Amino acid sequence: MTIMTGRLRFFLLLLFAAAASGARAQQVRAYVEPAIVKPNQITTFIIAVQDGQINSFNNQLRLPLQIQQTSVASTSQQFSIVNGRQSSSIRLSWGVMPVEPGEFVIPSQDLVVNGQTVSTNEVKLIVEQGGPPPGAGGAHDELEPILQIEPGRKEIYQGEVMQLNCSLYMPRQTQLRRLGLVEIEKSDFAIARFPQQSDQTMTSINGVGYYVLTFRSTLSSLRTGDLKIGPASMEVLVEVPVERGARQNIFPPGFPQPFFNVQTEPRKLTVKSQTVTLKVLPLPEEGRPANFSGAVGDFTLSATATPTTLTVGDPVAVDLVISGSGNFDALTEPQMQSNGGWKPYPAKRYSIEGNLDQNQTPTLERKIGFSQVFIPEAVHNEVPPFEISFFNSEKRQYITLRTEPIPLAMTPAPVTAATESAQGASAIAPLPIPAADPQPDITDIVIQPRPQARWLAPTAVLWLQSRAFWTAQAAPVGMLAFAVVLAWVRRRKEALQAGRAGEIRKAWRSLESARQLPDSGFLHQAAQFIQVAHGLHDVRDPELKKILDRWQNGNFAATPAPPLTSSERAGMFESLVRLLRASLAKTAVLLFLILSMRAAAAVEAAGEESPDSVYQAAIAELEQGNFSKAQYLAESLTKKDPPVLGADLFELIGHARYRQEDPGRAALWYQRARLIDARSPELRQNLRHLHEQHRFLTFGESSTLSEWSLWLTLNEWLVLASVGLWLVMLPLAWRVLSGRRTQTWPVTVSVLGLILLVPAGAFAALRPQSALRVADISIITPPDVRAYTAATTTAGTVMDLPPGSQVRVLEKRGAWTYVEIPSRPENLRGWVENRVLIPYWPWDSSLIP
Repeated sequence: MTIMTGRLRFFLLLLFAAAASGARAQQVRAYVEPAIVKPNQITTFIIAVQDGQINSFNNQLRLPLQIQQTSVASTSQQFSIVNGRQSSSIRLSWGVMPVEPGEFVIPSQDLVVNGQTVSTNEVKLIVEQGGPPPGAGGAHDELEPILQIEPGRKEIYQGEVMQLNCSLYMPRQTQLRRLGLVEIEKSDFAIARFPQQSDQTMTSINGVGYYVLTFRSTLSSLRTGDLKIGPASMEVLVEVPVERGARQNIFPPGFPQPFFNVQTEPRKLTVKSQTVTLKVLPLPEEGRPANFSGAVGDFTLSATATPTTLTVGDPVAVDLVISGSGNFDALTEPQMQSNGGWKPYPAKRYSIEGNLDQNQTPTLERKIGFSQVFIPEAVHNEVPPFEISFFNSEKRQYITLRTEPIPLAMTPAPVTAATESAQGASAIAPLPIPAADPQPDITDIVIQPRPQARWLAPTAVLWLQSRAFWTAQAAPVGMLAFAVVLAWVRRRKEALQAGRAGEIRKAWRSLESARQLPDSGFLHQAAQFIQVAHGLHDVRDPELKKILDRWQNGNFAATPAPPLTSSERAGMFESLVRLLRASLAKTAVLLFLILSMRAAAAVEAAGEESPDSVYQAAIAELEQGNFSKAQYLAESLTKKDPPVLGADLFELIGHARYRQEDPGRAALWYQRARLIDARSPELRQNLRHLHEQHRFLTFGESSTLSEWSLWLTLNEWLVLASVGLWLVMLPLAWRVLSGRRTQTWPVTVSVLGLILLVPAGAFAALRPQSALRVADISIITPPDVRAYTAATTTAGTVMDLPPGSQVRVLEKRGAWTYVEIPSRPENLRGWVENRVLIPYWPWDSSLIP
């Protein structure tokens, strides 16, 4: 009876929470996008009403004299359901345009919502005094577009999220046919992907009319200092007028000349923006709270609890709502400030407001919630307050928010059935219902990074570092070592005879053997040694010249030269000894310089930060909730030359991507890690969790045996086969050599070796080659991707491709790719856009074990 009562209370709690979620007061907020503009640039004034119905409003805004209204109101409405809660949002939008620079305050506007007159907040609009974009009005072709990046501020704090706009100025005389994505350098920043949607306005610069397409994103810095943003680039296809003579100049700027049959030509352009310097300040150490998680911005915190009338042991559901603007990724669940008596369960984070779709415009304003269940273990009069801490960049100080306690009406737990039976009840208790086996319900990934990463190396290096291999190959290793010594002696001897130093020594040995020869033989060897020592250079030493002259006179003169005396021959030999020493000294100096350069290069390489230290720093950032910085640090290792790769590193990047709500790239890095280490239980569980959430598609192995062969690397299978071969051969050889054929243990050991040799050799042969496992395979990373029957979005559809799905590239054609899609009972084929694909393994395939 007690069990049934507890379950009934739990379901009533859920129904009560669902009913309470619908009764929320409307919220009205006004803002402008963008909030920083230039004179004569149109911006959008927006009034957003959350969970309310607009009855009436004034279509004419109240504006300062320096701001003009350019359009009437447009209305849009959006409905969403998050965690069973229905929410609606209505937006009223007007176009407004400032005519001069300065800071202006748009006063509050009145409207009727749910039958009541409400007033919006005041809105500040900053109009900067700025010249034309780079290239406008100068030597730049007036028919070509201009790209400009516009950061929201010139100084921010590390971890702070800032608005970043990229504006494409398109001349009105130029027709836009196709527009690519905005690409920007992200080495020092975490920049959200620029969406395909843009805000369109008009402006005039130096008498030239432009359409302005503004793409909005957000930016946060990964390190401090004076950092460069950009340049940004975009690929566009435009149609520009061919005629540039007087006929064109008779029309004013922006006049629609195509209506007058002006011929145009297509141009495919890649436009680039300027670079902007942003000063990034470090967060101050003074006054930093102990529970500070790295969040920077301006937030508000509220808490509600249901039910408020309960008994000890009944669950209390607490909803904590955080709203505002800033780095929401760094926020963790607020902590209860209590002295005990509460049993908490893990909090679940969910999004209430704020577009998380990568194809939509990212916004600074968001609202998230944390749902957490607590079990009271004693009688309490209230739910204790909760706290979060963050850094406010406007006030330049740390702020700790604290909720108000929530009153409770709580009674002690009732007397249990066991107590009643102990007091004298004689009724026989019913038999308990057998409990069902628990089923897995994976709701999150497992993060258990290794303290020390295992780095990936080419297969040959792994083979040489295998202890099992050297243990099994003890005998050939000894022979190999003996052969290495002999080879080293031979190469040492060849090295002494090779190169310039070797030539000089060889010529000197010939000269020494000619000391007892007649004058003609001695002079011939001496002249040959001088030529070898000097090479192509002229002989300037008078003693050496005398030797050469004497040799020439003795061989080419008409009259024979007088014979050499013993003193003359000794003097010549001393001169030749000095030449030998000088020549060998030059080669020694050259060798010293080469070794010095190599040592300097080694010192420079040692000065770089080691991969292990970068890996440890990424783990620390991940544990602190700085997921973007952890991803940046870990991915920086994969971009080195040569790249630093490893299964542990790939798993770490997958964790960071998952925490940033990017399941496609999380699945990509997890699958890359599985290529290296398929035996990790945490990795297999995380991939199972992502597959249960998104049902991504993968290419399976050709057979069950091929799948089993992936449990060990090729080196490991070969080691087992080698051990089996030695177990087969050595006992049989011992039995033959010893002549003791009555003993059976050699046969037993050989049979065991055969049992090990055959399966290991078979699995080594069946194991798929590394290059074939990743050949032409790419991963779908964005959500909502669909394959089409032709290279256009208006064609028929093949199937939806969840994020993390594998496809095999068959053909590329412009912005589209023809792919093979894994499916049952047979694979399918279709066209997908290039931008949704990332190669499965972009590095050397020989690195895959």
